Amino acid sequence: MKMLGAILLFFTIVAVATDVRGQEEQVEWQDKPIICTRLDKIEEGLSERGERLLFEGIQSTTVRDAVGLSSIPINLPISIYVNPKTKTYTIIEYHPSYETYCIISYGSGWRLIGDRT
Repeated sequence: MKMLGAILLFFTIVAVATDVRGQEEQVEWQDKPIICTRLDKIEEGLSERGERLLFEGIQSTTVRDAVGLSSIPINLPISIYVNPKTKTYTIIEYHPSYETYCIISYGSGWRLIGDRT
């Protein structure tokens, strides 16, 4: 009877480990609504919130093409604006081919890791 219990326990552990491993390997693209507009509208909102440019860089990102998600990522400028007093932030990407700015994230509670304030 102990042997049967040990065998059942072994197969249960193998089944759970296999299921968890399969979940870790899955990648699923999600659609997230974002706001895109002209530069003057973006600047107006940033000014209202008192946010200033803190970081900028070039991101590699997947975009849609005529048949779905492009297999080749494109490089887009990205900017992070922060109001250090109110801790609000806005992350913006720029699409030069469309002359459009998209807010991909905004919110509150901005902090630097290690910042104790």
